[in-house]
Amino acid sequence: MLSAQLQEFALTRYQSRKAVYGPLWQEIESAIGDCTTDEAVLMRYLYGTMPVRDAGEYTFSVFLSYVRHSLWLRENVPWCRELAEDIFIHHVLYYRINTEEISDCRQFFYEQLQDRIHGMEPEQAVLEINYWCAEHVVYEATDGRTASPMTLFRCGKGRCGEESTFTVTAFRSVGIPARQVYTPRWAHCDDNHAWVEVYLQGKWYFLGACEPEEALNRGWFTVPANRAILIHSRMFSDFGLSQAEECIGQDGLLCYVNHTAFYARTGELAVAVKDESGQPVSGASVAVEILNMAEYYPAATVKTDDTGAARLMIGLGDVRIRAWKDGAFAERQAFPTTATDFSAADSLIELTLHRAAEDPGWPADQWEHTMLRAPQEHPLHTDEETAEQATRKAQRMQAATHIRAQRLAALYDEQLAAAYPEAAELIRVAGENTGELRAFLTRDDNLKRRQLLNSLVIKDGKDLRGEILEDHLSCERGSLPAEIYEQFLLCPRIWLEELTPYRSYIRQYFSQEEKERFVQDPDQIWKYIAEIIDYDSDMDYPTICATPLGCLKLRHGNPLAQKILFAAICRSLNIPARLNPVTQTPEYWRDGAFAVPAGFGAGAAAESGGAIEPDVYAQRAFEPDGEDQAQLAQGEALRTGGSAALVLQATEASEWKYGQTWSISKLEDVRFDTLNYADSSFEQGELELRLDPAVYRLITTRRLPNGDQLAAQRVFRLASGQRKTVEMLLAQADEGDLPVNRQLSDISLQTESGEQIKLSRLTNDRPMLLAFLGVGAEPTEHVLNELLAGASHWNETNTRMLLVLREPAERGNATLGKVLKTLSGIEVCYDPQLACAVAALDMGVDGTRLPVLILLSGGLTGIYACAGYNVGSVELMLRQLTV
Repeated sequence: MLSAQLQEFALTRYQSRKAVYGPLWQEIESAIGDCTTDEAVLMRYLYGTMPVRDAGEYTFSVFLSYVRHSLWLRENVPWCRELAEDIFIHHVLYYRINTEEISDCRQFFYEQLQDRIHGMEPEQAVLEINYWCAEHVVYEATDGRTASPMTLFRCGKGRCGEESTFTVTAFRSVGIPARQVYTPRWAHCDDNHAWVEVYLQGKWYFLGACEPEEALNRGWFTVPANRAILIHSRMFSDFGLSQAEECIGQDGLLCYVNHTAFYARTGELAVAVKDESGQPVSGASVAVEILNMAEYYPAATVKTDDTGAARLMIGLGDVRIRAWKDGAFAERQAFPTTATDFSAADSLIELTLHRAAEDPGWPADQWEHTMLRAPQEHPLHTDEETAEQATRKAQRMQAATHIRAQRLAALYDEQLAAAYPEAAELIRVAGENTGELRAFLTRDDNLKRRQLLNSLVIKDGKDLRGEILEDHLSCERGSLPAEIYEQFLLCPRIWLEELTPYRSYIRQYFSQEEKERFVQDPDQIWKYIAEIIDYDSDMDYPTICATPLGCLKLRHGNPLAQKILFAAICRSLNIPARLNPVTQTPEYWRDGAFAVPAGFGAGAAAESGGAIEPDVYAQRAFEPDGEDQAQLAQGEALRTGGSAALVLQATEASEWKYGQTWSISKLEDVRFDTLNYADSSFEQGELELRLDPAVYRLITTRRLPNGDQLAAQRVFRLASGQRKTVEMLLAQADEGDLPVNRQLSDISLQTESGEQIKLSRLTNDRPMLLAFLGVGAEPTEHVLNELLAGASHWNETNTRMLLVLREPAERGNATLGKVLKTLSGIEVCYDPQLACAVAALDMGVDGTRLPVLILLSGGLTGIYACAGYNVGSVELMLRQLTV
C-alpha cells in the first residue's frame, strides 16, 4: 500500500534520530518489531519527523493508534483511499496539528461522526461536520496554551487556534484531509487568526472552525484575510511537497507553505543581502516582520541563495525586513513589488550586514519616525449566500447553540462552586472535567488542596488531572511568605507546559547526594542542566517545549524547556523558583529575593521564541485574559531587575498601553526580544524599569482608522549603573486621517421590554457607541474582551453605549454578562427589523460583517465606524473620545 519512496524516506529520517532517542531507542525498535509492515513504515515516519520532545512525552501506543486508524481509513473509506500519498501522510495520518497535548482521540471522533455523515459526498460531509463542531465548541478568549481536541470536546470553549485544531482533528478522523491555516499577525489591526482548509477532489477550500456556512470558501474572516501580509500552514516534513504550493522555508523541522495568494493580492519581496565589502551573502536568514501589538513580529524567515538573494510573495503592505548571519545583521522597511512596478533587477531591496552590536558608536539614540501602510481591501472570494442559505444557517446555528448550552449547563456543578468559591471560575470552565476537580478537592481536609487550585490559572480547570495534582501536594511552606509559597513552590505550573507529576519523578531521578548538593547550592542545578541536556534545533518545533519529565527522559530540550526544568527541580526540592515574568530568566528564591543561577546565559543556545503558538494572542509571554491576570500577579513589581534604570516619561498616561501603543525589547545576539511589561503603567507621568546593561529598542505606534500605523522607534544602549530618561513620543494623526461626520437614518430598534423605539430617542448631545453585535461569534467576542480590558478608561469618559443584539437569547452570553456588569452607561436593544444594514450603509461599512461599531458624537452624527474583525477598534474609539 505504501510506496517505496515513502518507505525509504521514513527509514532514513528515523535512523537519523538514533542518537537523540538514545535512552528510548531500543524500546521504540522493539515495539516497531511487533507492527505490521505498513504500520512499521508509518511509525518510522512519525518518529523520524515528529518534534523530538514528543517521543519523550507520549507512549508508543498513542502514536500507533493514529497509524492504525489512518490505515483503516485508507483501506475502508473511498475518499481517503483515492488520496495522493503525500496528502494522506501530511493531512490525514499526522497526529500533531498545533502545540496541543496529544492523546488517542481519532477513533473517538470517528465514532461521533460516522453515522451523521453516512452516505454523504465529501463536500456535504465537510459542511455537516462543521455544524457538529459548532454544537460542541464555541469561541472563548483564553491564554496561549493550546488545549487538546479532547479537552475542547469536554469543556466546549476555546480560542481560534484551539477551535481549528479541534476541527482539523474531526476532519482527519473520517479521512478528509485538513490543515490549520493562519496569519501570524494581521497588518490592519492587532492580533492574529487561525482557520481550516480541507482538500476535496484535488483542491483546497477554506472554512471557519466551529463556524458553519452553507458553502465552502466562506467565513467572516475573508475580508480581513484579503488584507493580510502573510497566510501560511505548516507540515512536519517536506515529503512529496507539491510544486503547486510555495514552500516559504523551514524552521527547525517544520516546513511552511505560503497560501497568501489564495486570499489576497500579493507582490514579490525580493531581498539582496551583501557583506560590508559588497559581496553577496549566501545562507543568510531574512525575516519578514509585521508591526503588530507594538512589536515587529517575524512572520516568516527565508534563506538567501548562492547569489545572496531571497524572495517571498506577500500581501501588498509595508513590512520590516531583517537579515543576519554569523552575528552580523541589518534591517529596513520594505514594500513588495508587483509585476508592473519595476523590472526584476530594480526591485531588489539591498541589505548590508554589519556588526552594529559591537560598534561603540551605535546606536544613534534618537527617535526615528515611519509610517507603515496596511494592505487595502480587495476581496478575492465574493460569493454571497442566498436568502435560503442564510435562513437555513441561522436555524441550524440556533439549534447548535441550544444543544451546546444545554450540555454545558448540565455539566456545571453549582454546589461544588458554592462550597469552594475560590475555585468557582475553574469549576465554571471545567465541563466534563468537573469530576477531577471534585475528587481532588473532597479527598480530605488538606488545606493545600484549595491553595494549589488557587495557584493555577483558570484554563487549567479544563484539563487538570487529580493524580497529577496529588503529586504536587508534597512540599512544605516553612517560613516562606504565603504568596511565594503558593505561586512559586506549591504551584505545579511554571509556564505554558503540560502539567505532569514531576516532583516524585525528580526526587527519584536524582541520588540523595545530588539532591543535597542542589539544595545547598541551587546554582549547581543550572550547571547540571547545562552539562546534561542537549538541544538540536533542527529536530524541534520552536513553539513547543518538553516537560520536565520529557526533558530528563531524553536529556533533550530547547532553551525554554531547560529553564522550566530548572524551576521544576527547585520546586521538587522545596526551593521556590520561577521564570521571570518579564524576561523568562530562571530564578530561585534566596534571602528574601529571587536570584538568577550563576552561569545562566553563558554560552546558552539561542532562544526559540517561547512556548506560544503564532496563532494566539499574547505571543511574547504568558499574558492571560481576565481573571487569570489576578491569579498570576507576582509578589513583586515587574519593573524590578537589572543594574541600570530606564525612566520613561509621558504626558498622557492613558495613551500608553503596553503591547498596543508601545513596547520595549532587548537586543539578544542579532535580534530584539520583546520584554513583557504588560502589567506596567505610568504613574504621575513616569515609569521606571530596572534593566540589565544591553542595547534596547523602544517602539511606539498609533493605529489609524484605515489600519495604517504611525510608528517611531528609538534604539539606545544602557550601561551598568546608568540611569537614563527618555520622553515617550506617540505620533499624532493628521486631520485628514481622522473619520468624517455622517448622518445616520433614524432607525427603529426594540427595547428589552418589547417596545419599538427610534434611535433618535435613545441619543442625546453626549457621545455614544452604537454596537451591533454577533454574540457568541469570534469577532464580537474579541470586541467584548476589549471592552473589558478598557473598562476603567471607558468609565472615565462618561460615554453611553447601546449594545444591539440579534435576539433575547444572546443576553445570556457569559462575556456579555461581564461587560454589562463591569462597564457603565450601557443599554441593550434588539434588531428584529435589520436596522444594522441601514446604519452600516449610512456609515459606509458592510452591515453583514458583525460586529458593526459606530461612534456617535451626539444625536445621529456618526464620526467613526468599522465592521467585522478590527482588533483595537475599541481603543481607537476611546482615543477619538478624548481628542
